[in-house]
Amino acid sequence: MKRTSSLLLTSALLLVPGIASAHTHKEVMGTVKSIDSARIELTLKGGKVLSIPLAKSTMFMRGKDMVGADQVKPGIRAVVTLAEDDKTAENVKIGPVPKKK
Repeated sequence: MKRTSSLLLTSALLLVPGIASAHTHKEVMGTVKSIDSARIELTLKGGKVLSIPLAKSTMFMRGKDMVGADQVKPGIRAVVTLAEDDKTAENVKIGPVPKKK
């Protein structure tokens, strides 16, 4: 019985570092202020403007469909998921094109 308990405790302790090191990607939501080949600028809820670098591997999506960066226009709502460095955009999910008033 003691051996089984020790084995279970050892197994549980070996799993903890894997769980603790799991990285959750940060997301930033805002309205696209501008975009070029190097970066995207978002206006956040409080009015602050955040500039996020783009990588060659950055993916752009609308819903479940991949789209080109040319589909990202100022005024569109976007959610940017940051890469593991918490600085570069891993993917940019955009909302529908705003309707003209």
